[in-house]
Amino acid sequence: MIKGILFDKDGTLIDFSLWIDAAVNTIKKLMKEYCIEDEDIFNELKKSIGIKENVAEPFGALANRSHEDVASELHFVLSKYRNIELVPFQKHVVELIRGDGLRDDIEFKPLTDIRALYERLSSKGIKMGLATADSYQSAMHMINKLSLHDCFDFIGSNDGVMKLKPHNDACERFCSMYGLNPEEVAIVGDSYYDMMFAKNSGAIGVGVLSGVSCKINLKDISDVIIPSANSLFDDEVLCSLDEESYETRELWTA
Repeated sequence: MIKGILFDKDGTLIDFSLWIDAAVNTIKKLMKEYCIEDEDIFNELKKSIGIKENVAEPFGALANRSHEDVASELHFVLSKYRNIELVPFQKHVVELIRGDGLRDDIEFKPLTDIRALYERLSSKGIKMGLATADSYQSAMHMINKLSLHDCFDFIGSNDGVMKLKPHNDACERFCSMYGLNPEEVAIVGDSYYDMMFAKNSGAIGVGVLSGVSCKINLKDISDVIIPSANSLFDDEVLCSLDEESYETRELWTA
Protein backbone atom coordinates (compact mmCIF):
# COMPACT_ATOMS: atom_id res chain seq x y z
CA MET A 1 0.00 0.00 0.00
CA ILE A 2 1.09 3.59 -0.55
CA LYS A 3 2.76 5.36 2.38
CA GLY A 4 1.67 8.96 1.89
CA ILE A 5 -1.14 11.04 0.36
CA LEU A 6 -0.94 14.73 -0.47
CA PHE A 7 -4.36 16.34 -0.85
CA ASP A 8 -5.24 19.49 -2.72
CA LYS A 9 -7.53 21.66 -0.59
CA ASP A 10 -10.25 23.45 -2.57
CA GLY A 11 -12.38 21.19 -4.73
CA THR A 12 -10.83 18.10 -3.13
CA LEU A 13 -11.30 18.41 0.63
CA ILE A 14 -13.30 21.66 0.71
CA ASP A 15 -16.05 22.90 -1.61
CA PHE A 16 -14.53 25.29 -4.17
CA SER A 17 -17.48 27.69 -4.37
CA LEU A 18 -16.17 29.96 -1.62
CA TRP A 19 -13.39 31.13 -3.96
CA ILE A 20 -15.86 31.85 -6.74
CA ASP A 21 -17.72 34.10 -4.30
CA ALA A 22 -14.46 35.72 -3.17
CA ALA A 23 -13.39 36.42 -6.76
CA VAL A 24 -16.75 37.87 -7.78
CA ASN A 25 -16.81 40.07 -4.66
CA THR A 26 -13.30 41.27 -5.52
CA ILE A 27 -14.29 42.14 -9.08
CA LYS A 28 -17.26 44.14 -7.80
CA LYS A 29 -15.02 46.06 -5.39
CA LEU A 30 -12.52 46.81 -8.15
CA MET A 31 -15.21 48.09 -10.49
CA LYS A 32 -16.49 50.36 -7.76
CA GLU A 33 -12.97 51.63 -7.00
CA TYR A 34 -12.37 52.43 -10.67
CA CYS A 35 -15.87 53.86 -11.16
CA ILE A 36 -16.83 51.32 -13.79
CA GLU A 37 -20.48 50.37 -14.21
CA ASP A 38 -20.69 48.09 -17.20
CA GLU A 39 -22.15 44.59 -17.23
CA ASP A 40 -20.06 43.61 -20.26
CA ILE A 41 -16.83 44.53 -18.48
CA PHE A 42 -18.03 42.68 -15.37
CA ASN A 43 -18.56 39.54 -17.44
CA GLU A 44 -15.25 40.06 -19.25
CA LEU A 45 -13.41 40.19 -15.92
CA LYS A 46 -15.09 37.03 -14.68
CA LYS A 47 -14.34 35.23 -17.94
CA SER A 48 -10.67 36.29 -17.79
CA ILE A 49 -10.14 34.27 -14.59
CA GLY A 50 -12.31 31.34 -15.63
CA ILE A 51 -15.74 32.04 -14.14
CA LYS A 52 -18.68 31.31 -16.40
CA GLU A 53 -22.27 31.32 -15.14
CA ASN A 54 -20.93 31.27 -11.58
CA VAL A 55 -18.97 28.09 -12.23
CA ALA A 56 -15.16 27.81 -12.25
CA GLU A 57 -13.83 26.52 -15.54
CA PRO A 58 -11.32 23.66 -15.12
CA PHE A 59 -8.45 25.40 -16.93
CA GLY A 60 -9.09 28.94 -15.69
CA ALA A 61 -6.74 30.95 -13.48
CA LEU A 62 -9.02 30.79 -10.45
CA ALA A 63 -9.20 26.99 -10.51
CA ASN A 64 -5.57 26.28 -11.30
CA ARG A 65 -3.24 29.10 -10.46
CA SER A 66 -2.23 31.43 -7.64
CA HIS A 67 -4.08 34.56 -6.54
CA GLU A 68 -1.19 36.57 -7.99
CA ASP A 69 -1.95 35.02 -11.40
CA VAL A 70 -5.64 35.79 -10.97
CA ALA A 71 -4.69 39.42 -10.27
CA SER A 72 -2.57 39.54 -13.44
CA GLU A 73 -5.50 38.32 -15.56
CA LEU A 74 -7.79 40.95 -14.06
CA HIS A 75 -5.15 43.62 -14.68
CA PHE A 76 -4.91 42.62 -18.35
CA VAL A 77 -8.62 43.36 -18.78
CA LEU A 78 -8.91 46.47 -16.62
CA SER A 79 -5.82 48.08 -18.12
CA LYS A 80 -7.77 48.39 -21.37
CA TYR A 81 -10.11 50.81 -19.62
CA ARG A 82 -7.92 52.45 -16.98
CA ASN A 83 -4.22 53.27 -16.60
CA ILE A 84 -3.27 50.82 -13.84
CA GLU A 85 0.23 49.92 -12.63
CA LEU A 86 0.57 46.14 -12.38
CA VAL A 87 2.55 45.53 -9.18
CA PRO A 88 0.48 47.59 -6.71
CA PHE A 89 -2.71 46.41 -8.41
CA GLN A 90 -1.63 42.79 -8.08
CA LYS A 91 -0.85 43.22 -4.39
CA HIS A 92 -4.19 44.93 -3.79
CA VAL A 93 -6.18 42.21 -5.56
CA VAL A 94 -4.42 39.42 -3.67
CA GLU A 95 -5.27 41.20 -0.40
CA LEU A 96 -8.91 41.54 -1.45
CA ILE A 97 -9.33 37.90 -2.46
CA ARG A 98 -7.52 36.51 0.56
CA GLY A 99 -9.28 38.91 2.87
CA ASP A 100 -12.61 37.60 1.64
CA GLY A 101 -11.42 34.05 2.29
CA LEU A 102 -10.33 34.98 5.82
CA ARG A 103 -13.68 36.36 6.97
CA ASP A 104 -14.76 35.11 10.38
CA ASP A 105 -18.20 34.28 9.02
CA ILE A 106 -16.97 32.24 6.07
CA GLU A 107 -18.42 28.74 5.85
CA PHE A 108 -16.07 25.95 4.83
CA LYS A 109 -17.97 22.98 3.41
CA PRO A 110 -15.96 19.74 3.68
CA LEU A 111 -16.37 17.32 0.79
CA THR A 112 -15.50 14.39 3.03
CA ASP A 113 -15.11 13.70 6.74
CA ILE A 114 -11.52 14.95 6.93
CA ARG A 115 -10.88 13.83 10.51
CA ALA A 116 -12.28 10.36 9.87
CA LEU A 117 -10.19 10.08 6.70
CA TYR A 118 -7.05 11.12 8.56
CA GLU A 119 -7.71 8.56 11.30
CA ARG A 120 -8.41 5.87 8.69
CA LEU A 121 -5.18 6.57 6.80
CA SER A 122 -3.12 6.90 9.98
CA SER A 123 -4.36 3.52 11.17
CA LYS A 124 -2.80 2.06 8.02
CA GLY A 125 0.48 3.93 8.48
CA ILE A 126 -0.25 6.40 5.68
CA LYS A 127 0.91 9.98 6.19
CA MET A 128 -1.61 12.65 5.15
CA GLY A 129 -0.51 16.04 3.87
CA LEU A 130 -1.99 19.16 2.33
CA ALA A 131 -0.59 20.79 -0.82
CA THR A 132 -2.37 23.99 -1.83
CA ALA A 133 -1.65 27.07 -3.92
CA ASP A 134 -3.56 29.01 -1.28
CA SER A 135 -1.72 31.06 1.35
CA TYR A 136 -0.55 29.50 4.60
CA GLN A 137 -2.77 31.92 6.51
CA SER A 138 -5.83 30.87 4.52
CA ALA A 139 -5.02 27.16 4.86
CA MET A 140 -4.70 27.57 8.61
CA HIS A 141 -7.94 29.56 8.72
CA MET A 142 -9.73 26.53 7.27
CA ILE A 143 -7.95 24.17 9.66
CA ASN A 144 -8.80 26.35 12.66
CA LYS A 145 -12.44 26.84 11.66
CA LEU A 146 -12.97 23.09 11.23
CA SER A 147 -10.83 22.12 14.27
CA LEU A 148 -8.47 19.99 12.19
CA HIS A 149 -5.24 20.98 13.94
CA ASP A 150 -4.08 17.39 14.38
CA CYS A 151 -5.29 16.05 11.02
CA PHE A 152 -2.36 16.86 8.73
CA ASP A 153 1.16 15.49 8.96
CA PHE A 154 2.37 18.10 6.46
CA ILE A 155 1.15 21.46 5.15
CA GLY A 156 2.48 22.81 1.87
CA SER A 157 1.16 26.23 0.87
CA ASN A 158 1.87 29.54 -0.83
CA ASP A 159 4.07 30.75 2.05
CA GLY A 160 6.55 32.73 -0.04
CA VAL A 161 9.16 30.00 0.28
CA MET A 162 7.76 26.81 -1.17
CA LYS A 163 7.49 26.66 -4.95
CA LEU A 164 3.89 26.26 -6.06
CA LYS A 165 2.24 23.42 -7.92
CA PRO A 166 2.87 22.03 -10.47
CA HIS A 167 6.49 22.31 -9.26
CA ASN A 168 7.43 19.22 -7.24
CA ASP A 169 8.73 21.17 -4.21
CA ALA A 170 5.86 20.26 -1.85
CA CYS A 171 6.11 16.57 -2.65
CA GLU A 172 9.89 16.59 -2.24
CA ARG A 173 9.56 18.18 1.21
CA PHE A 174 6.81 15.75 2.22
CA CYS A 175 8.92 12.78 1.13
CA SER A 176 12.03 14.14 2.85
CA MET A 177 10.15 14.70 6.11
CA TYR A 178 8.96 11.08 6.31
CA GLY A 179 11.58 9.16 4.35
CA LEU A 180 9.25 8.36 1.47
CA ASN A 181 9.93 7.74 -2.20
CA PRO A 182 7.73 9.72 -4.64
CA GLU A 183 6.29 6.52 -6.10
CA GLU A 184 4.98 5.69 -2.61
CA VAL A 185 2.93 8.90 -2.58
CA ALA A 186 -0.49 9.59 -4.10
CA ILE A 187 -1.38 13.17 -5.00
CA VAL A 188 -5.14 13.72 -4.89
CA GLY A 189 -6.64 16.74 -6.61
CA ASP A 190 -9.45 18.04 -8.77
CA SER A 191 -7.49 19.93 -11.43
CA TYR A 192 -5.15 19.35 -14.35
CA TYR A 193 -2.45 21.28 -12.46
CA ASP A 194 -2.75 18.87 -9.54
CA MET A 195 -2.13 15.97 -11.90
CA MET A 196 0.79 17.83 -13.50
CA PHE A 197 2.13 18.23 -9.95
CA ALA A 198 1.89 14.46 -9.53
CA LYS A 199 3.67 13.80 -12.86
CA ASN A 200 6.45 16.27 -12.05
CA SER A 201 6.88 14.65 -8.63
CA GLY A 202 6.98 11.06 -9.88
CA ALA A 203 3.96 10.35 -7.67
CA ILE A 204 0.62 8.66 -8.40
CA GLY A 205 -1.95 11.12 -9.72
CA VAL A 206 -5.44 10.57 -8.34
CA GLY A 207 -8.03 12.86 -9.90
CA VAL A 208 -11.31 13.56 -8.13
CA LEU A 209 -14.56 14.75 -9.70
CA SER A 210 -15.74 16.71 -6.65
CA GLY A 211 -14.26 20.02 -7.79
CA VAL A 212 -13.75 21.95 -11.03
CA SER A 213 -13.00 19.08 -13.43
CA CYS A 214 -14.95 16.34 -15.12
CA LYS A 215 -13.48 13.03 -16.27
CA ILE A 216 -12.58 14.24 -19.75
CA ASN A 217 -10.37 16.99 -18.25
CA LEU A 218 -8.35 14.49 -16.20
CA LYS A 219 -8.37 11.19 -18.07
CA ASP A 220 -5.23 11.79 -20.12
CA ILE A 221 -3.05 12.86 -17.21
CA SER A 222 -4.37 11.03 -14.12
CA ASP A 223 -3.31 7.53 -13.13
CA VAL A 224 -6.65 7.03 -11.38
CA ILE A 225 -9.91 8.96 -11.31
CA ILE A 226 -12.30 8.52 -8.39
CA PRO A 227 -15.59 10.29 -7.62
CA SER A 228 -14.28 12.02 -4.50
CA ALA A 229 -11.92 11.66 -1.55
CA ASN A 230 -14.61 9.52 0.07
CA SER A 231 -13.46 6.65 -2.16
CA LEU A 232 -10.24 6.48 -0.14
CA PHE A 233 -12.13 5.00 2.79
CA ASP A 234 -12.31 1.84 0.65
CA ASP A 235 -9.36 -0.49 1.31
CA GLU A 236 -9.58 -1.93 -2.20
CA VAL A 237 -9.17 1.51 -3.72
CA LEU A 238 -6.18 2.27 -1.49
CA CYS A 239 -4.54 -1.04 -2.37
CA SER A 240 -5.08 -0.45 -6.08
CA LEU A 241 -3.06 2.77 -6.03
CA ASP A 242 0.30 1.01 -5.97
CA GLU A 243 -0.46 -1.65 -8.57
CA GLU A 244 2.04 -1.87 -11.40
CA SER A 245 -0.38 -1.93 -14.32
CA TYR A 246 -2.64 0.91 -15.38
CA GLU A 247 -5.28 -1.70 -16.34
CA THR A 248 -5.70 -2.59 -12.66
CA ARG A 249 -6.05 1.06 -11.73
CA GLU A 250 -8.63 1.49 -14.46
CA LEU A 251 -10.95 -0.74 -12.43
CA TRP A 252 -11.24 2.07 -9.91
CA THR A 253 -11.75 4.85 -12.38
CA ALA A 254 -15.06 6.69 -11.91
